[in-house]
Amino acid sequence: MSCQFFSRSPVPTYLCLCALVFCAFLLSQSPAEASLWASESLQLFKTLPVQESGRVKPMDTVARFLLLRMNGKRTVTIEREGKREKLSASEWLMNCLFFPEESRNYAHFSVDSYELISSIGLMPHGKKRDRYTYAELEPALDRLYDLAQEVSLRPEEGLSPVDKQLLALANNIILYEEIIYFLDFARLRFSVGESPLLSELFPEMEEVPLSLVVEKLPAHLQELVSHSESLDESTRQSIAADLEALFGKLDDVGATARFLSFFPPLIREDKEWMNPALYLEAAFTGMPHETVSGTLALFESLVTASPDSPTFQYGLQQLHDNFVQEAKARSEYRRIPLEVHFYDGQYLFFSQWLFVLSFFLMALSWTRPPGGRFAKAIIWSILPPLLLLAVGITLRCIIRGRPPVTTLYETVLFTTLVAVTLGFIVEFISKNRIAVSVAAVLGTLGMFFAWRYEASEGVDTMPAVIAVLDTNFWLATHVTTIIAGYGSGLFAAALAHVYFLFHLPFFKKNNTQSLKTLSTSIFGVMAFSLVFTLIGTVLGGVWAAQSWGRFWGWDPKENGALMIVLWILAVLHARRGGYIKARGLAISALILGMVVVFAWWGVNALGVGLHSYGFTTGIWKSLGVFWAVESFVVAAAFALSILFPITGSMERSAKEKGDVASEA
Repeated sequence: MSCQFFSRSPVPTYLCLCALVFCAFLLSQSPAEASLWASESLQLFKTLPVQESGRVKPMDTVARFLLLRMNGKRTVTIEREGKREKLSASEWLMNCLFFPEESRNYAHFSVDSYELISSIGLMPHGKKRDRYTYAELEPALDRLYDLAQEVSLRPEEGLSPVDKQLLALANNIILYEEIIYFLDFARLRFSVGESPLLSELFPEMEEVPLSLVVEKLPAHLQELVSHSESLDESTRQSIAADLEALFGKLDDVGATARFLSFFPPLIREDKEWMNPALYLEAAFTGMPHETVSGTLALFESLVTASPDSPTFQYGLQQLHDNFVQEAKARSEYRRIPLEVHFYDGQYLFFSQWLFVLSFFLMALSWTRPPGGRFAKAIIWSILPPLLLLAVGITLRCIIRGRPPVTTLYETVLFTTLVAVTLGFIVEFISKNRIAVSVAAVLGTLGMFFAWRYEASEGVDTMPAVIAVLDTNFWLATHVTTIIAGYGSGLFAAALAHVYFLFHLPFFKKNNTQSLKTLSTSIFGVMAFSLVFTLIGTVLGGVWAAQSWGRFWGWDPKENGALMIVLWILAVLHARRGGYIKARGLAISALILGMVVVFAWWGVNALGVGLHSYGFTTGIWKSLGVFWAVESFVVAAAFALSILFPITGSMERSAKEKGDVASEA
């Protein structure tokens, strides 16, 4: 019964497969054992506002990219009491902050080669790429830092892959140490008997936490200053020595308390938030010391309380309420819950894998008759991942208050959206499953490229906007428009690849109508790309005139956009004038893809010009491989045109129908 239902109803089959993808994801994200942290505490921690890289964001986002940078993924599997447990990024960060000694045994340092481990004097694991713990690496840290110092003095272009991995590992360990020592200010205890000042302030106590020192010391210092003239020289020297020791200890702990900036500035107009070190200084420079003392006391209660105790829950709730209230007063909190929802919702993850599912279903549909219900219905399988991608991009725009293309990562998402949407639209015109199948391939490749780029960079993909792009109007017009031109240009190139695949001898020879439809689609998509690229280029000139006082300056980025416009203009004129025919148009579309990639990524990799942003280390090698492969495809396309011309009945049919896919 169920087999008949699935065989006759492709849409329910697709929905069932979507449900399986969703369930598999939930199972993969579920920890093997109960979390150490209560769900309420974890949610409070995730939604704590913190400023990092110039942007106020939730603690959950900070945790995700910290772990991604070190571990290569956003979860980590640990061993606790003989059992394996999978931690989310926020759980991992909480463990590192509150249980630093335990976290030393987490295997969260991803190392891509055992040569690196051997070079610092350690015994590598059996696998070439593996993850190591801080406890394993700690004996070789001095050697690692010495080698990293030597490597950092060399020119970047001369570094080997192992050298780059060595620098990355050293930086990741330094970053991890900043995390585990961050709450040392909350663990700090002053010995009362070692300080005459503290003995006077706390006569009945043996040691005191930082919060009590901050509560009473500033007022006592003011009192000492007011009576300083009445003190003899030896007393002054004794007090000075005591204060030097106290503030030396405060400086030491302050040096480790600079990793996270929780505290909004005292002046509303200031942009930079304060970390605990600066917040501690503020208690001695004007901020009410009772306020500072109370906040420090909450941190102290957290580091000493059990994770499941009411004390921990109360302290975290109070900190959360205080920070949220201050952030709301500055209008910097309203999007933080939405950002947590965006990452928890995994919209881009599901879009990625539903594109993969759609690709396989499209491939399966080509084994069925073209007029069958399965082949017709499966076209709609591209819609769920496309909608999820659109929702994900929209949420990112709302979170940032910006249009969808402010970083190179976002251009990948938006280009993929444009290309897949074009494929979906063209399918309803051509009705031959080619455009939508190409869209499924581009959706899969685009989302995997976005994921790989995000993982390789390991930094927040929603950073503060760089100065050259810090204007929403021109982001929404010039940049968005020109990226739409990039996406359509790449889609035209993808259609051209399929056009020449249909010339291979193992395809059916009776494909004249498909070639004609493909040629028409390539022409139309290239015209679409021309319109958006041309408009975007002109709008960019207007922006440049307002920003830099000139409409055009032959900047590399400007030249890249101009190359696309001139190439498409030349190709479309040549096609309309009869100088090239269908195959010449398709070959030109292949070259267009190479030009678009240069204008999109290659110009940024040059690192010069006013438009240079989003520089990515090592991108030239990948670009070189892409251009080499595409050059081979172009050469093969010329060869196919010579070796497999349209002949026989196919040629006669083409002439009878005025087929635009006749001989070039």
